[in-house]
Amino acid sequence: MRNGFFSDDEVVGRFYDARLIKRLLGYVGRYAALAVLALVLVLTGMGLFLVNPWLLGRIVDLGIRGRDADMLVKLGCLYGAVELLIFVVTYAHNYLLQVIGQRVMYDLRAEFFSHLQRMPLPFFDRNPVGRLVTRVTNDIATLAELFSSGIVMVIGDLVLIIGIAATLIGLQPTLGLATLSTVPLLAVAAWFFQTRIRMAFREVRTRIARVNAALSENLSGIRVIQIFTQEARRARRFDELNASHRDAQLDSVFYHSLFTPTVTIINAVCIVVVLLLGGHMHQTGALSLGLLVSFLTYAQNFFHPIRNISEKVTIFQSAMASAERVFALLDEPEESGCREGAALGEVRGEIVFDRVSFSYTGTHEVLHEISFTVAPGQSVAIVGHTGAGKTTITALLNRMYEVTRGRILLDGRDLRDIAKFDLRRRIAVIHQDVFLFADTVLENIRLWDPAVPPERVEQIAREIGADPFIRALPHGYRTELQERGANLSTGQRQLISFARALCADPAILVLDEATSSIDSESEKIIQEAIKTLTRGRTCLIIAHRLSTIRHCDRILVLHQGHLVESGTHDELLARRSFYHKLYELQFL
Repeated sequence: MRNGFFSDDEVVGRFYDARLIKRLLGYVGRYAALAVLALVLVLTGMGLFLVNPWLLGRIVDLGIRGRDADMLVKLGCLYGAVELLIFVVTYAHNYLLQVIGQRVMYDLRAEFFSHLQRMPLPFFDRNPVGRLVTRVTNDIATLAELFSSGIVMVIGDLVLIIGIAATLIGLQPTLGLATLSTVPLLAVAAWFFQTRIRMAFREVRTRIARVNAALSENLSGIRVIQIFTQEARRARRFDELNASHRDAQLDSVFYHSLFTPTVTIINAVCIVVVLLLGGHMHQTGALSLGLLVSFLTYAQNFFHPIRNISEKVTIFQSAMASAERVFALLDEPEESGCREGAALGEVRGEIVFDRVSFSYTGTHEVLHEISFTVAPGQSVAIVGHTGAGKTTITALLNRMYEVTRGRILLDGRDLRDIAKFDLRRRIAVIHQDVFLFADTVLENIRLWDPAVPPERVEQIAREIGADPFIRALPHGYRTELQERGANLSTGQRQLISFARALCADPAILVLDEATSSIDSESEKIIQEAIKTLTRGRTCLIIAHRLSTIRHCDRILVLHQGHLVESGTHDELLARRSFYHKLYELQFL
């Protein structure tokens, strides 16, 4: 798809982007000493590769002459020492490059995660979780590969190519130029294959993105698929996408597989040129046999770095695409004013919505000129049909979104003048869909705050009514919960969320459909927990169940983003208007 979900993952990138490389090198700069040492070791290794073929030729010449046995032994030992040194240097620079790559990957992932923690809620509305996970795992791992086996090794390979070419011409210009005559042929072959490999690579990335999206969607909607017995249709659809990816991958493998033997053939042509011309020169006495052996070895080694560089094109291209995607997200503006603004002192809990209007898109308003006041310690319910704007009010209260027009006051102070971090510490929101972490019950209640001792958590659980079922768990408060609390019932998860809210000791409590999914048996326990929670606190309660809000001091009725009614339960029923219609729909 070019204009849908996959467009972001189809970016392949250029082979080289100076802007991105400069930014990436900033991360390597933190380990400049290691990078310089690795580069020195790589260049040293390449230099040693230039020495051994020459030594081999000298050994051959000395062996044929049969004279100077001591020198022959010394050169043989030197050859062995150089090979050993090449082994040590290769190990050292490979290890150092991997260390740099892993450290850069660690730094990028830490920065990326920290950045995500500070992003505003609208950012997550427009960026699917799967895409963000891909950025912090696959894309950053690709960038690490660029440093561990890309940039420095390419520099070394280029130095080796130049060094071998200069050595060949320096040893015997005529034979050296003849040996290098196959380079244009190799360049054409490399260009031909890499062009097609890039095209195949583009298709592979596009189609694996579709496979990942389909898999993610299938797993998320597995309940619907199984309930409506759509397994066979979804399997066929996935099989089509999977086969498409397989075919694209095979195209890529075809060109990769053909490139290596093509280089081998060109290498063989080069060897033939050296043998024919070099052999003739040896017969005429213009070239010693040892020098001919050196030429053959250099010619053999000349094609290895060229092959390596050609194979690095895909790594570079993938890394450029990954860098573009990662930095695009890192450049997204973070949530503004999270810690800026005045700190809150003692909070009484008076909330004032003063002609508040709000739009998610900037065009269609979901709230229109909403005005109401909640006195300190008062419980106010907000009701209305789905889409009336109830949850939006709570999102504006804790500044997950900013009002479009109007203002919201807390104890007479505009929320925009209060630091978001401080504001959110004074407001606890309990949602219908409780999110529990894959951790112990204890940590899910105190949210890893070491300042809250286990004894305090247990006391809070007793006040809420959660202590009996928690102690009945296999390890009590130390029981590990499954993902999203899957090993607990809906009522149990809700009680833990209540304990979590009480543990935060908020001045303002928001219950967003917190009892809508509770069965009748659990409802009594939940209602008692709500009484404990709301005691002495300003409360906003969003509910569809009108039976749960009769006790509220006041009820606000929303309709299509407008505040149409306000009063107590009895007052609103007596008016026989919007609230009365809602009541009739539920109970009559």
